[in-house]
Amino acid sequence: MCVFHRLRRTAFLIAVTVLACVSSFQDVLRAQTTSTLADPAPEFTGGAEAGRSIKLSSLRGKPVVLVIAPSPRDRTFKSQISQLKGNFERMAAQGFICFAAFTTEGGRIPSNIPFVLVNDPSATSASYDVHGGFAIAVIGRDGNLDCLSTKPLPGQRILDLAMNNAAMQSLIRR
Repeated sequence: MCVFHRLRRTAFLIAVTVLACVSSFQDVLRAQTTSTLADPAPEFTGGAEAGRSIKLSSLRGKPVVLVIAPSPRDRTFKSQISQLKGNFERMAAQGFICFAAFTTEGGRIPSNIPFVLVNDPSATSASYDVHGGFAIAVIGRDGNLDCLSTKPLPGQRILDLAMNNAAMQSLIRR
């Protein structure tokens, strides 16, 4: 076989491999937004302080972080914020939306991370079965409640949860 035919065959094999990878990636994205919900996150609405109404269900396709705390001055809330700050650029690149629900007192959030305040923090706290303390919920692109923790989560763990959500896991198992 001449060199020209080998190069042409190699180029063809590379092109087929690239097309297969692109097709596979599109299947992953489609599965993340159209999968059935294994553990659907309870609905909440936020944004009233900015004159908007943002429902969780309207954010399908974007990962969401919900932080529930008594106030922005809560020690555990501040600890979680410091974990988020270290990874926020990567989280923003993934399209994360961050919500905060303060159950006892509101106030200014000491962070450069843009948080949307939940309209009814008490009802949201109750729907996530959090009574009076701290919790963080990570909601995947598919609307599943991927993690609910009463302790601060490392920022990298939050990223990992969003990237390896239920839709991704079911696609990998195929």
